[in-house]
Amino acid sequence: MKSISTFDEKLLEKGVDRLILLKNPSEILFLPRLSAELGHRIYVKRDDLSSIGMGGNKLRKLEYLLAEARREGVNRIITVGARQSNHARLTAYAAKMSGFEVDLVLKNSVANSSELYRNNGNIILDELVDAKIHEIPNDLRVSAFIEKLVQDYREKGEKPYFIPVGGSNTTGGLGYARAVLEIEEQAQSMDLDFSHIAVASGSGGTHGGLLAGVAYLEKDIQIQAYNVQLEREPILEDTKTIIKEIAGLLNDQEHIDESKIHLNNDYVGEGYGLLNEETKACIKHVAQIEGMLLDPVYSGKAFTGFINDIKLGKFTNSRDFLFIHTGGTPSIFAYADRF
Repeated sequence: MKSISTFDEKLLEKGVDRLILLKNPSEILFLPRLSAELGHRIYVKRDDLSSIGMGGNKLRKLEYLLAEARREGVNRIITVGARQSNHARLTAYAAKMSGFEVDLVLKNSVANSSELYRNNGNIILDELVDAKIHEIPNDLRVSAFIEKLVQDYREKGEKPYFIPVGGSNTTGGLGYARAVLEIEEQAQSMDLDFSHIAVASGSGGTHGGLLAGVAYLEKDIQIQAYNVQLEREPILEDTKTIIKEIAGLLNDQEHIDESKIHLNNDYVGEGYGLLNEETKACIKHVAQIEGMLLDPVYSGKAFTGFINDIKLGKFTNSRDFLFIHTGGTPSIFAYADRF
């Protein structure tokens, strides 16, 4: 029987371990009032409630990424994201508490120049943990800037380790492949059967990891991802790569079916990080009836799409629906003027 322990053992045989940041499974909670409204049972996996750095999905990825960094004997972590990046925040906190120095390369990739957006939310937490912040334009020079930064540290005798945007590569994706087994064990103990799981996608790592985990588990579960980027094809290709490479690591490529990759672009609105009225209404409604906070960039847009698609009857033959809350709570404060 495939379980979390057998998954861990298989990776250890490949020389892949975890730096444990999440000591317990995140809760799966029932949303009674929303379920009554929709006529379906809606559950949420609260990956936003983890104890480090105000929580979020990136911690699952960082367990494997920072373990790899530790195996390579590095002393400094470098990563990249938007100014209000949840990934950058959690990388800074997890890396600092694990003994690494941290550089955050933050792109001005959202068309929002308000004082709140620039100086509230995640950026306060980045500064609080004393991460070294490099603010750069959102253009084609980002890769060149990072390459030079890495080279500069190497010339100083340091050993830097670069984590891509969102922690989305094969190593990071392992966190959500493992999460599938965690969800399955929880579902069995709760007498639930999740045939549909919804999640936000911004760089493909969470989505790709989930799909690889479902293939490894050999269970018919539809993973419905909601893209928060305007461009769909680059994210789709990155997702495919992550699925295939994780499957190769697990010796499980025969169960990969690209026709099961569901990436919806209908709810991104005007672009990444731009809050629209539909998402704002959903965030406020869920807060009022369930006391759950969704963020304007990821979970808010994905949950809006998820609920709308349930209303449209796009998901059939499902008793229990699960939404994975990937976090992002601090960014709400950067959008206070929009609420």
